[in-house]
Amino acid sequence: MTCIMTARAQRNRLGACPLSANTATLMFKALRALCAAALLSCLIGFAGEAVANDHGGGGVSDIVSLEAITTNLASKSGKESRFIQLVIALKLHDPQAAAAITAYMPQIRHDILMVLSSHTGESLQVTAGRETLVDEIRDAVNSVIGAPARTDKKGKRIAAEGPVKQVFFTSFIIQ
Repeated sequence: MTCIMTARAQRNRLGACPLSANTATLMFKALRALCAAALLSCLIGFAGEAVANDHGGGGVSDIVSLEAITTNLASKSGKESRFIQLVIALKLHDPQAAAAITAYMPQIRHDILMVLSSHTGESLQVTAGRETLVDEIRDAVNSVIGAPARTDKKGKRIAAEGPVKQVFFTSFIIQ
């Protein structure tokens, strides 16, 4: 909001600026700081990091939201290719594990993509297929962070007690 006066206006003292240069500079700095804060909050919000608790704790939440994941699904021969887009939220045993989730995000996203691409659209249309997918994603994320799934003597998978307690689908679209 600074005023720029031409040389003629300065000589004639016309077009006097209603704000002093100091006030205009302070307003510009405040506006710049506000824009920087808004940009920073947007970047943090989209980075897939944990958000602050809404219940007054002010600390890190035990829920970490991932960005949307879109990939193609496995198809039976001769069938049209299908796609899935989903948004995942991970509930953690320990909120401090959010830093590890963020640090390993590229590998976590890769492993989730590999799990998704091994399923067919038909298998994910039913609840049992989605529950299996939840278990596989939880095991994949825990494995990346250092808690791989185990199997019992009969070969049945036993979920490891890793940092991820539950997987939630906040959006699930198959096309």
